[in-house]
Amino acid sequence: MPSMQILCPQCKQPIVADIQQLFDVGQDPAAKQHILSGLFNIIQCPQCGYQGPYPTPIVYHDPDKELLLVFVPPELGLSQHEQEKFVGPLVQQIMRHLPPKKRKAYLLHPQQVLTLRSLQERILEADGITKEMLEAEERRVKLLQRLLTAAEDQLVDLLREHDATVDVGFFRAVSQLIDAARTGNDEVSAQRLEKILELALEHTTAGQEQRAVIDALQDLEKRLTALGPRPTPGDLYETLITWLAEDPSEPRLQALVALAMPLLNYTFYQRLTERIAQSPPEQKAALERARDRLLELSQQVEKAFQQAVHAMREAIERLSRAQDVRKAVQEALPWIDEDFVSLLAEELDKARRRGDDARAQRLQRLWDAVQEALAPPPEVQLLERLLAAQDRAERQRLLEAHADLVTPQFVQTVTQLVAQAEQGALPAELRPALQTLYNEVVRFSMLRNLKPAADTPSQEKGA
Repeated sequence: MPSMQILCPQCKQPIVADIQQLFDVGQDPAAKQHILSGLFNIIQCPQCGYQGPYPTPIVYHDPDKELLLVFVPPELGLSQHEQEKFVGPLVQQIMRHLPPKKRKAYLLHPQQVLTLRSLQERILEADGITKEMLEAEERRVKLLQRLLTAAEDQLVDLLREHDATVDVGFFRAVSQLIDAARTGNDEVSAQRLEKILELALEHTTAGQEQRAVIDALQDLEKRLTALGPRPTPGDLYETLITWLAEDPSEPRLQALVALAMPLLNYTFYQRLTERIAQSPPEQKAALERARDRLLELSQQVEKAFQQAVHAMREAIERLSRAQDVRKAVQEALPWIDEDFVSLLAEELDKARRRGDDARAQRLQRLWDAVQEALAPPPEVQLLERLLAAQDRAERQRLLEAHADLVTPQFVQTVTQLVAQAEQGALPAELRPALQTLYNEVVRFSMLRNLKPAADTPSQEKGA
């Protein structure tokens, strides 16, 4: 990213900042994610303290999709001639890096967009994400915001009023938010979101459809569990096909894809086709439709999986190249999950095996930052160590070694855990250990708080 002298948008004083005007996916695979994030060309003025985006014309290029877009912030007031003078050298720079066979006609006709949002929408549309999909996502976000702030007795009415907005994407978003709240130890938000999820399943059209899928999942899980711990492949195929033949409905098809996707292979479809051939005429047509739909659902899942992996690889590339990796990871933390960590480990291993030291070093820094960000807070680590301690003496040593962590908030956390255990919200076997820990933590905290008071008389006497 080149450094250049610019004028601060607020105080108009000259400053030097890193400004990027060309985003070429062909040269930098992370360029697309950079644009979509909106976190680019952020400047900070040392004179007046201004911090924010710097308005500058930008060119976006994706050679695989033959996409060349230009965005000129309208506040710059550039004439058409001035815009062309800006775009020309950047297009020439793009063409210099392209092999001759890829220098196509689209490069001679850049498409201009009027807003940054329009630019992002065009990029997403090229990936198959339409404006309608983005608008649907916005509606989901707005509904979730209203549900999170509304009174509990208004939730059902809100869900019914926005029945069309509650779809599969809504349930996926709520589930992800619940996981994020649990990861962040935000139990209040997690319980609120779980309540919203429960009411949405009960009082919306999509919720009732999802409920049917959940019921089918539970039924299939029971059927597979009944096969024992080590069923043969033949028994698995037979059970799945028989279960589907009993009721080849949409909920069962979705449950089959969700729970048994690895088994939906060539052998499965071969046996399903054999079952169809042996079925009576009145059942044959329904099973044929189910087979076609099952193939369609499987392809959708596979495509979504490949898109998710591609997006994660782009995110890994972008994060690994960030100037402040730790800060970038903190900002991305809400969507960093086990799949992301697993793919990062895989990419790091590949870089090492290929001998690509530069990439391996970047990925190692990212790996360290992710592990650090995902590590539980020191208070949680102390709590886990205390519960795992063998005896009172070991717990006492831990408390003394980490006395700075034994705050009133820490004591309150232990108190809440004891209450949850008493109410049955935690495993019963934890109850005695938590009660013992509570007694010891309270005693330790009280004795520590009494020490200054006990020392005061002797100090006064000595004085």
